[in-house]
Amino acid sequence: MKIAVLGAGSLGILEGALITRGGYDCTLIATNHHKIAALNKYGARITGLYQATIPVKAVSPQKAQGPFDYILHLTKQTSMVAALEGIAHCIDKNTVVVSLQNGIPEDKIAAVVGQQRLIAGSVFHGAAYRGEGIVELTTEFDSLHIYIGELDGKITPRISKLEQILATAGGVTVSRDIMAEKYSKLVMNCAISGVSASLGCTFGQAGEDARACRLMTLLSCEGAAVLAAKGIKPVSMAGYCPSVDNFNAADEAALRKGDEQMRALVAISYNEVASMLQDIRAGLPECEIDYINGKLADEGKALGIATPINDKVVRVVTAIQNNELKPVWDNLSQF
Repeated sequence: MKIAVLGAGSLGILEGALITRGGYDCTLIATNHHKIAALNKYGARITGLYQATIPVKAVSPQKAQGPFDYILHLTKQTSMVAALEGIAHCIDKNTVVVSLQNGIPEDKIAAVVGQQRLIAGSVFHGAAYRGEGIVELTTEFDSLHIYIGELDGKITPRISKLEQILATAGGVTVSRDIMAEKYSKLVMNCAISGVSASLGCTFGQAGEDARACRLMTLLSCEGAAVLAAKGIKPVSMAGYCPSVDNFNAADEAALRKGDEQMRALVAISYNEVASMLQDIRAGLPECEIDYINGKLADEGKALGIATPINDKVVRVVTAIQNNELKPVWDNLSQF
């Protein structure tokens, strides 16, 4: 059984290290040669809410030796297709690609590898990259969780085997409606990651401030309305469920109910910041705003559902990305 983690960023290193420690033949694939050298020499060094140094195997796409049985795809959507094309020589008729990115990337991945090779997934935890081969776990270790599912909802031998593999890295749920999980996570990301990227703050800091917490609630309200219009039944993740019963702006009491759910959610990952904010702080040319809040806004537009607050988040984060604004708390005045 050969497993690859495509994208050795914070989550890729974390998952690859824990799967390796679980006894599987796991290869981390990265493009940064300094990172590859550090991982091979020093191992994956995990800090934060979990402390471990785990020997791992890391290679460049050109040196990856397949075919792999499972490829856990953890690159950002901005480089997702190119990354897959770069390891085409490692994919055969039996290879399964597992989409674990933020957002809803399944159609783009299927266009490259074929829908028959695809299993969808969603990661419910966070980590921050702290240097070559060093990651900080920012979610409580006991809350590590991944949702996976076949696109047709069937429980197949290959997904049961994947469940066994991923169980070495935390909790796993096999879903019969994985796109409900994916869209529920999308709404969650729009709320907590959109605010974190806009304000330059941790999830916990946003939850402690009444205005920022309310902003997350209102973003969730828009997401809940879009999911309802799409006919998607939201899924509860760590107590967060973006349904119109939980998130609506009918009155102040309803909004306070949403605030309470947001505060409980971000307490699990108090010190986590959005991956979009990490990318901005690292000076990368683009982040995933168009694939997160932008994706929800596009879905709303197609359905005739107004998403003015998500639209505003897209504009603010895009301005930050273009160096027209800074990711600072004062951006609350933009909303």
